[in-house]
Amino acid sequence: MLTDGNGMMVLDKLSTQQVGQVRALAGSCEAGDGYSLEARLDFGTLETRPEGSVSDVLWYENGQLAGFAGLNSYSDPSEVEISILVHPDFRRRGMGHALARAVVSACQKRGVRQLLLVVPQESREGAAFARAMGTRHSHSEYTMDLDATRIPLFETMPDPVELRPAGAEDVPVMAAIVASAFAGPVEEEEQALVRLMKDLTRTTYLAARDGRPVGVIQSAVSDGRAFIVHFAVRPEMQGQGIGQQMLMAIVRGLLNSGSKWITIEVETDNRNALSLYQRCGFTTVNATDYELLELPRIPTAPELLFGC
Repeated sequence: MLTDGNGMMVLDKLSTQQVGQVRALAGSCEAGDGYSLEARLDFGTLETRPEGSVSDVLWYENGQLAGFAGLNSYSDPSEVEISILVHPDFRRRGMGHALARAVVSACQKRGVRQLLLVVPQESREGAAFARAMGTRHSHSEYTMDLDATRIPLFETMPDPVELRPAGAEDVPVMAAIVASAFAGPVEEEEQALVRLMKDLTRTTYLAARDGRPVGVIQSAVSDGRAFIVHFAVRPEMQGQGIGQQMLMAIVRGLLNSGSKWITIEVETDNRNALSLYQRCGFTTVNATDYELLELPRIPTAPELLFGC
């Protein structure tokens, strides 16, 4: 622990006070940079994720949180997303690179193979930082928020889809659906679902039509903001309106439960999903690049991975 209010901390779990400090830091960055970080930081996982899954790095100056590197791992534990924040008053002092070096060291100890640096497309500094780290572009995503005035009218469907909260017994069939929809390994999806379903901010739903499981969708709610994630429909059942029924059912449920903001993300080149979300009332608010850094199997001096 810090004794003088200065320096770096690497923590497996953040306290409520520290999460509040991260929110305040994000607010300062938003005010200085002019774009939102809320959806990109996934605040809901900071207090609820299992201890030991990933580490966060905090940098204090005179008791003030001046820098933060937040890590998140979702489906594949060998791949970690990293968001780095530095207070506008403390930039150009090498703090961002120092945070990145600490992240690399912590991730190598956990066997992480890939880092995905989260870079808002509005940030020229972020793009330059990613290049300095030696990353290569992985993919880009749109963040889309629900515009309640654009929600389509309710329609009675001839083959309605039913959503019910999922339990541990549903994990194998849900993993098979997600893996087939995204061409991923079933075992990894099972592990991811088991881990994500322990997150108390998340609710997982299994969709069925005529009693047959056809889709999976999750909601994650934090401070009145809801994120729709882990959304998949069996490939052979796509194009039949199932996804739209699932999405509208969960949107209406979230609105009825008091969620004021509902957000979903989609890869920029996934035109089918983008069109579906637009039909359901979502509008694009920003875009984010994900820049990939491969970590070597054998631990290497972190400063050799990128010039800093």
